[in-house]
Amino acid sequence: MIKGLYTVARSLDFRTRNIELIANNLANINTTGYKREIPFSEYLNESGGVDIKKITNMDQGETVLTSNPLDLMINGKGFFTIKNEDGTLELTRDGRFKISDEGYLTDSANRKVMGKNGEINLEDTLLTKDSKILITAEGEVRVGDKIVDSLSISNVDSPEELIRTSGSNFVADEGLLKPASENDFKVIQGYIEESNTNPLIEMEQMISVNKSFESAQKIISSLDKSLEDANQIGKV
Repeated sequence: MIKGLYTVARSLDFRTRNIELIANNLANINTTGYKREIPFSEYLNESGGVDIKKITNMDQGETVLTSNPLDLMINGKGFFTIKNEDGTLELTRDGRFKISDEGYLTDSANRKVMGKNGEINLEDTLLTKDSKILITAEGEVRVGDKIVDSLSISNVDSPEELIRTSGSNFVADEGLLKPASENDFKVIQGYIEESNTNPLIEMEQMISVNKSFESAQKIISSLDKSLEDANQIGKV
């Protein structure tokens, strides 16, 4: 009976984590480039034990027109590469970029967008007469007739191994990161990618998990009462 209590308690913890995960998906419905987390699932490992596995759904979200030349989306596979202040690289599908006061192309949190030649700086070229910014499908960044750099579009062979750092951002273990093949993606200027979270699916999952949670609670209450009855009998 004690083992039964442990098993059901573990099940409650499992379902609690799924409720939190689904709630986070719902909270990020409007987060650009967000990739939904699929609820945890249990599976047997090589030693015969039970492990919990979490998977991120990397399906592409809907396309939204903004007409802002600094809004970019990737159609296909790959991620924009951005650099934190500490020098670490992150991957993101959130292409809402801007130009910093120093002339760098950055994301909304002022992290620098990386090109094939390093950080992309547009300060000098924006002082020219023809300062229209054009970003080609291959990721080439041009200001007027001048080529500044090409966006660093990165990819990994196993996206499920990416570690989420924030809403739309991920990091990859050393050695997993590689340049995306030009045949796998197209950069589209003036558009962004919506979150791939479907609120109807999330609400259905939430209802299902809540029902399972309530059932597990009832089982624990029943087992607890049985233990109490057994203790009372033992005292007689």
